[in-house]
Amino acid sequence: MRFLDIPGMKIAVKGCNSAEYMYDTAYIFVCLRISPFMRVLNIMLAQVRGGVETMSLRYHEAMTAAGIDVISLGHSDGVLAHHLPPARFRPVNALVNHDPFAAWTLRRIAREFRPDIVLTHGNRATGIALLPFLGTAEKTVQVVHNFRHKGQLSRLHAAICVSESVHDSVKAAHPDMPLFTVANFGPLNERPVKPAPEGTPVLGTLGRLHVNKGIDVMVRAMALLKAQGIKAVLKIAGDGPELPRLTRLIIDEGVSDRVQFAGWIDEPADYLHGLDLFVLPSRVEPFGLVVAESMAAGVPVVATDIDGPKEILQHGALGQLCAAEDPEALAAAIALALADWKTTLAKARAAQVYALSQFSLEAGQTRLVDTLQQIAQKHLSP
Repeated sequence: MRFLDIPGMKIAVKGCNSAEYMYDTAYIFVCLRISPFMRVLNIMLAQVRGGVETMSLRYHEAMTAAGIDVISLGHSDGVLAHHLPPARFRPVNALVNHDPFAAWTLRRIAREFRPDIVLTHGNRATGIALLPFLGTAEKTVQVVHNFRHKGQLSRLHAAICVSESVHDSVKAAHPDMPLFTVANFGPLNERPVKPAPEGTPVLGTLGRLHVNKGIDVMVRAMALLKAQGIKAVLKIAGDGPELPRLTRLIIDEGVSDRVQFAGWIDEPADYLHGLDLFVLPSRVEPFGLVVAESMAAGVPVVATDIDGPKEILQHGALGQLCAAEDPEALAAAIALALADWKTTLAKARAAQVYALSQFSLEAGQTRLVDTLQQIAQKHLSP
């Protein structure tokens, strides 16, 4: 709801389409045309770097490009703080769930900004936004990025899911909640599809070094490929709590000559284009935007046959799939992709077309804005 203040009157304006309002006093007509307008608070409170944190930034960028008035709230040393201009960002450091200081900061900002929607990324952000004294509960919509959603979702009027598998998970727990699916998206960089390698194939994987990402499975698969006499090197891009354990595992498996760490990479396009094959060995992957980024970069993909990657790769039509948590299956899938480059590259070409049409920033912006308009009109209090 918006109010237009004119001396002696106040006009309430509601709705997304343009409207005309006329005021007649002393034979003077005032005609106003109101354009579509929306204000959104975009909240991601985590300090770590990862896919969810990156997507909170992508949401801000997409909404801004669509003309939505957006302010993002996040940790003072988080992804949003490092990439957004000060005028569009407010620091909020939540040390615990329902942090009282973070709550009062959100309350003050919400009263000043008067958002139409409070968009939260992560359970901590949602828990704070739903606190009753803040006045934001009726406008809160959570973007559900994974399967670790909590019972507090039942207090929302709507939620956005990043994949069909996440949608199904939330629907099973909250069957009456209005749910929308907006597949993750990003500024994809199109590159020519890579030809078959002339030398030793370069494999790569990228993501936060967390147990869910299955990098340990990938290291063991590299040891199996070495034992089979299949040449390949692996570049691991990312950082996280699994780094010490993975470093020891690489030594224990005898693949120090084949596996190297590339560190955290903010802009993955050049890294991906330097690979001959991208491998996603995840145990859990609600979406997996890096798969779409690899497809757009013209790099063939091998991934585990789970949730998000399976959706993105169209159940194996656009890349090689294998069982999760299985080094032998992963090694076999990699060996097959390396042995049959004609089929591997044919899938890569089709995958590139699909990724650019479905997961680009432009495609995501359209889906997101349409979804936000539906939610604001049908499911939130004015």
